[in-house]
Amino acid sequence: MTIDTAQYTEFLERGQAPVRQAVDAWTRLVSAATADVPALSAPGDAEAAIDRYFDMSVELLGAQRAFAKRLVSYRAAGSVRQPKGEDAPADAAA
Repeated sequence: MTIDTAQYTEFLERGQAPVRQAVDAWTRLVSAATADVPALSAPGDAEAAIDRYFDMSVELLGAQRAFAKRLVSYRAAGSVRQPKGEDAPADAAA
């Protein structure tokens, strides 16, 4: 039994053209989209990246600390005032 490979070859060749065109179009699209993206820094710049990351983390943690302290001070200042209206204790209404 012999297999006629000419039909399979023709089928594959016809299928390759649209795939090749799609890959070429995708490559052009990605190349155009990434043309304005700056190049990545050199691998030797890892120590500088680590320093920047931790410096930013320190600043962020400082801002969170200040916010938490401010929130606590507002809560402490608000607890000194007596509630008014329906939330007031029963003995305060008399």
